[in-house]
Amino acid sequence: MSKKIMAKRRLLITLLLLLAICLSGGSVFSFYNLLYEQNNKLEPTILLVEKGVSMGEIAAQLKKDELIRSVSVFKVAGRLSGKSTSLKAGEYRIPPRASTKMILDILVNGQNVVRRVTVPEGKTSAQIFELLMETPGLAGELPAPPPNGTLLPETYTFGYGVPRTVILQRMQEAMQKTIDDLWPYRDPDLPYTTKNEALTLASIVEKETSVPEERPRIAGVFINRLKRGMRLQTDPTVIYAITDGSMDLKRRLTHADLRVDHPFNTYTRKGLPPAPICNPGRDSIQAVLNPMKTDEIYFVADGTGGHTFSKTFKQHKRNITAWKRARRQKRLALRRRAAKKTAVARKKNVKKPTTPTVSARAVRGPIAADGTVTIDAIDEETAIAIDPSEVSANLMEDLIKDDPAEKPVDPEKAVKMKTKPQKAAAKAKTKTPAPKASQKKKKTTKKSK
Repeated sequence: MSKKIMAKRRLLITLLLLLAICLSGGSVFSFYNLLYEQNNKLEPTILLVEKGVSMGEIAAQLKKDELIRSVSVFKVAGRLSGKSTSLKAGEYRIPPRASTKMILDILVNGQNVVRRVTVPEGKTSAQIFELLMETPGLAGELPAPPPNGTLLPETYTFGYGVPRTVILQRMQEAMQKTIDDLWPYRDPDLPYTTKNEALTLASIVEKETSVPEERPRIAGVFINRLKRGMRLQTDPTVIYAITDGSMDLKRRLTHADLRVDHPFNTYTRKGLPPAPICNPGRDSIQAVLNPMKTDEIYFVADGTGGHTFSKTFKQHKRNITAWKRARRQKRLALRRRAAKKTAVARKKNVKKPTTPTVSARAVRGPIAADGTVTIDAIDEETAIAIDPSEVSANLMEDLIKDDPAEKPVDPEKAVKMKTKPQKAAAKAKTKTPAPKASQKKKKTTKKSK
């Protein structure tokens, strides 16, 4: 069918629609009045136009949502504009007090609502897939998650109905472009030679700190340890190992966890893990390619979200002690505030379930012959021993948990420490007990006699 015939048919339909309006008691004046008349909506309205929907169906939906007054006026206006077939599927935001003409322009121009999905740094690929599956507006299924380190955490925009695989492809392309752009400008003396190794260390740095300014410094510490042949001894790799890569550990690490023999456990294996443990952001990748120049080889949490760094193991031990003290004081302060709230609630005769809280500090008691460790609770204000059953369970738990994985062990002396107890035991077996002083005196008296 030629274009001339199509144009004539379109004109004929338009004239018929205008005639229908006139016959129904309308006029050209009333047509334009309805075309530019504003609706009564006071809030924006979201209009969803599916693929394959006709103009008549769109007009009927607008009338149902009270966005337009006349279906015929909307259809005639679309025909007269010559763009009745140009209405695009998507999600549209109709502003308050919008006229039929304004709504038609929005649909013709395809001014879709922009949706966003933000992928946080440090998530595994499986966790990112869960986020995409829960994001409203995306469509379709996803394949099996790709390896960690292949998806760039970022904010991605999309329109309603975009397939999830499209977002996945954009994330993969963004990560590849990021590492390709940064790799040529890396420091020349790094202890690794491949992009995958850089992404692996970047994933560890990403999990170690949430403070952006610390990333280059933490990267510098890890690089110093790699150059010295020291184990990285970083907790996130242990969590990855004991959770089979899920990184979902809802308890604190113990010494038994640190001893788990696993390729990703940097307490038992030297060098970098075989692959990234999560998907690092651009800043962490930049940090491991251009780390801070430092002599530091240790760091520990400072109790405020950041870390304290040190060059020697002696300094490191002092920093750990300070961190434990700060953590203990913080928890005691929280319990005091909870106790005050409980007292206020009791005064108001409000019955609320409460747990007994006592301002106390827990200390170790003597070790029994069978190896049992007793725990004494000391009242903070009176310094008098109290019944441990009266102390908050968390406080006693803190004491029990305080030593499992937090006692610092110098990695350079770890091998020597293992052999010392064995040598000492061997010497103890070979040595004969020295004679007591009273026995020596008896021997001398016998000789004199």
